Amino acid sequence: MKPGGDVACIVNPTSGGGRGARMADVVGRVLSERGLRPGIRLTEHAGQAVDFAYRAASQGAAMVVAVGGDGTIHETANGLLQALEADKTLPAVLGLLPVGTGNDFVKVVGGTTPWRKALETLVSGVVHRFDVGHASWLGGGEYFVNAAGTGIDVEVVRVMDPGRSGNGAMVYIKALARALRRYRPIPVLLDVDGRRSESRIMMIAIANGQSVGGTFRICPAARPDDGLLDVCVVREMPLLRSILTAARIIRGRHGNLRSVSMTQGKRITLSVPEGTALFFQLDGELREPAGARDLKIEIRPRALPVMTGIGA
Repeated sequence: MKPGGDVACIVNPTSGGGRGARMADVVGRVLSERGLRPGIRLTEHAGQAVDFAYRAASQGAAMVVAVGGDGTIHETANGLLQALEADKTLPAVLGLLPVGTGNDFVKVVGGTTPWRKALETLVSGVVHRFDVGHASWLGGGEYFVNAAGTGIDVEVVRVMDPGRSGNGAMVYIKALARALRRYRPIPVLLDVDGRRSESRIMMIAIANGQSVGGTFRICPAARPDDGLLDVCVVREMPLLRSILTAARIIRGRHGNLRSVSMTQGKRITLSVPEGTALFFQLDGELREPAGARDLKIEIRPRALPVMTGIGA
């Protein structure tokens, strides 16, 4: 990025057990030393990063940096995308400094780990355009950059300790163990580009990236710039087989299981019967809209400009 460019840094101070707060001064100092003009904004509550990013992009920031985990990236990307939707001439790109517990999206963005390399990428990286998904439901709509889903992953988000810190994979695995004991499969009608199927599901993941929960390679063949969303359906199964399947998913070796289906598409709809609650997650953020029975998802090809490492 050219010296003198304005950079908005949106920091979640509680991410990574407080690493976000500690990184705020570091990123500000490094960017200033390289001739950039960073503005640091610390979030205080959920949803605030959306507003910060929207305003920064609308006011002409050259880059909007998410300093935090997947939740911070999700909100920052939503604000940036909303601004770009309103004015496609805006120059802002998304920068990433991952300091969360899971850090799933950055696994498909070259030059963003470890954090020292991510800092260098913010200064001297190149812009690459990534696909995003857009989810809409009764009364709402939202972008996601890594994955959306319903089923056991939603139950994991529900039981996960909100004050979690430490290794993201272990946090997720512990929450999954608790969720498996209480989760009951739900009937879902799935439509992928007109191809319909109906089953009771343990989980449906619609992915732009490859992993969820920091370690589960739910869609290992997914590419974030191919114009397609990868869809993984895990159907109802006994508890023991669920545990064994989870172990296979960690390694990305579940695609040939009888209870698993993998496909790709551009437009996906999930529908549940009347009287069944449809809860879902977007980049790990829980959504529980009252009265919603349908979730419509479509790809927005190359909609999000992201700063990546050179050669990534």
